[in-house]
Amino acid sequence: MSKYSAYCGKLLRVNLTNSVISEENIEDEILEKYIGCNGLGAYYLYKETKKGVEPLGEDNKLIFFTGPLTGTIFPSAPKVGIFSKSPLTKGFMDSYAGGHLGAELKFSGYDGLIIEGKSEKPVYLWINDGCAELRDASDYWGKTTTATREAIKRDLNEPLVRIAAIGPSGEKLVSYSCIMVDGTHAAGRGGLGAIMGAKNLKAVAVKGTKNCIRIAHKEETQKIVDDLFHEIRTNKVLNSGLPTYGTTGATTANNSTGILGTRNWQTETFEDAEKISNVELADKLFEKTLSCFQCPVRCIHFCKIKDGKYSGLETVKPQYETVYSFGSLCGISEPNVIAMANHLCNEAGLDTISVGVSIAFIMECFEKGILMEPDLNGIKAEFGNSDSLISLLEKVAANSGIGEFIGQGTKIMSEKLGQGTEKFAIHIKGLELAGHSVRGYKGMSLGYAVSPRGGSHQDMRHLPERSGQFDRRSIEGKEQLVHNVMATTVIRDSFTYCAMVEDNIGRVGLTEKHLNIINAICGFNFDLADLQKISDRIINLERCFSVREGMDRKDDILPERFMTEPIPEGPSEGMYTPKEELDIMLDKYYQLRGWDANGVPLFETIKELNLDDIIQVPLR
Repeated sequence: MSKYSAYCGKLLRVNLTNSVISEENIEDEILEKYIGCNGLGAYYLYKETKKGVEPLGEDNKLIFFTGPLTGTIFPSAPKVGIFSKSPLTKGFMDSYAGGHLGAELKFSGYDGLIIEGKSEKPVYLWINDGCAELRDASDYWGKTTTATREAIKRDLNEPLVRIAAIGPSGEKLVSYSCIMVDGTHAAGRGGLGAIMGAKNLKAVAVKGTKNCIRIAHKEETQKIVDDLFHEIRTNKVLNSGLPTYGTTGATTANNSTGILGTRNWQTETFEDAEKISNVELADKLFEKTLSCFQCPVRCIHFCKIKDGKYSGLETVKPQYETVYSFGSLCGISEPNVIAMANHLCNEAGLDTISVGVSIAFIMECFEKGILMEPDLNGIKAEFGNSDSLISLLEKVAANSGIGEFIGQGTKIMSEKLGQGTEKFAIHIKGLELAGHSVRGYKGMSLGYAVSPRGGSHQDMRHLPERSGQFDRRSIEGKEQLVHNVMATTVIRDSFTYCAMVEDNIGRVGLTEKHLNIINAICGFNFDLADLQKISDRIINLERCFSVREGMDRKDDILPERFMTEPIPEGPSEGMYTPKEELDIMLDKYYQLRGWDANGVPLFETIKELNLDDIIQVPLR
């Protein structure tokens, strides 16, 4: 057991090739350097994979980690992080899911789980209070995520077991297939479901009842927890907005600012935004709220379609990113259709952002005459055509016909099609963009470009600019803004508290709250400089992983549309980020980070951050 509280001090290692399962201690020195989840995931992934590892090969690792707050009384900290080399981007990938799986893993005695090798036949991993075994999953292969989860619960006779599972898309190695956790949460980005599929691992089921989590300073921790609960209860967004609408309020907020991605980002104002607004979705779809472990916010919704073509469907209500990707981005204004699309993705195990952006790309190709109906299995892929959206999505889920092509993602599709399609292929580093404008936020322009994942909105956050705290139209000081925001997001993902409460703890730079939380709960004696160094260490480690795999400044680039086409209409008309502006911001950011002009961390930076124990230079 670690001398630091809130940790189990152990990880579980599962070799699928030889079916050997073993436990390992996590050294206190490693906890001091990397804290948890994001930090530990990056550390073990870098350390245990070699340069050039094939993402879907046996030598790639699939790593699960919790954080020090997971399973404690701290509110809104349910996340489990999953780490690997991405089959979509070929770089570092981390994705996070809420629910209860992370807490159950801690209650079973483990901070993390490392899965390696490949099973000869489909299996699932069953972890029960520190006892782990591989079980035959042949009967589950081909099943949807819901059917898999229900079958495992029935066969184990454990109705409360928590399960991370893949659907048919993961089995068929769709490049952006995801891992569904508890049926309502997705570790969605980067194709981690395909890695499980390549390893013939259908699911991970966990149940734990051990009382192994300690708190270092109980009175101080209780005060921190009570204060945060009070802030949540008295905050209108957290106490009313999110429980009622989820994150869909961003739809009308972004549209009113003129930064809502529409018709594959040809414009950023959607004329039918009100039809897919938070109010409309709540009226047509809302049924009840669901809560993650120890979270009073309840931002996940269960819904039932009340009328129309998909009447009677009971499913998880779509959140903002899905409303964007299947709604405005594809020109769809029907809540029922968006809910159905979301349901199909959850059952098949697909990232709603990547598949929606990929289909929007196909729709623009159709609009421009680059692809015709015969190329698309007879589907008339028009913007606004709901039947076409569902038909294309079903093809992707089955990895059949045109769906096999779409399932490769926008980067590969564009490279294969040519004909100028690279101008409107909306991805960064191969990862399709989330629903937060590149052109409308200069900070997001830089943040997206240098994100280790690519087109993720979770590394750099848009809210500091959307709120007006920072001038979204200026490039001045954006290198420091991105540096400060990323310091908080990497610590957020290492502690494992949710993005819904990040504003209560600190969004732009590390704060005394971050410091007090980790010291009180774990018993560290960090100061803010220590915490900043840990954040910088993790960010540089992730960067070194991707540099080792061949990425550098050439990959810190925005989609061509956002660098050459100003927003054509609406409140943000005329905004864009020309490459000259991006280069200015990159130069300043690299210098601030201690990287060379090509975006490669300098040896002095690696040594200063105490990374020279695992990083060998040159990196490539």
